[in-house]
Amino acid sequence: MAYAYQPQQAWHPYPVRTTAPISLHVVAIFQYLGGLLLLGSAALLALALARVAPDWDYRVGNDVFTTRPEMITTATYAIIGTLALGGLVAMVLGRKLQRGRNWVRILLTLLNGLSVAGGVWQGYTTGAPYLATLMSVAFPLLFLILLNTRAARSWCRHRTY
Repeated sequence: MAYAYQPQQAWHPYPVRTTAPISLHVVAIFQYLGGLLLLGSAALLALALARVAPDWDYRVGNDVFTTRPEMITTATYAIIGTLALGGLVAMVLGRKLQRGRNWVRILLTLLNGLSVAGGVWQGYTTGAPYLATLMSVAFPLLFLILLNTRAARSWCRHRTY
């Protein structure tokens, strides 16, 4: 039998939402893009290493390289692994942010705050032009604002906004 009205749900102090606010979606999308960029960089570096490493010549004229190619490939593998891990972590943080995990919102707020402080400090100590400093601080500052909107805080605490 169909009802002409919706049955009452259990009382909740806030209306329950099914999706994150747009401010968190924007930050999460940039997290995804950053993660994909890191994964792509790792893949390109691995491709370059696979292409170049077999053709390395150990001698230049009569001089022998002081650094062995095995050490270079080992260091490159470590860099590739670090880039790939960083990309995966960035993408997981973006997903957890969309799902409403407050610890991720706090972690990203701290990291973006450190990025803003580092950009300002670098601009101050190096005497960089004002526009360059502003450009280096623009995105982290925007993310700080988006992560601390009323809707974002409410979504991460109560699943509402």
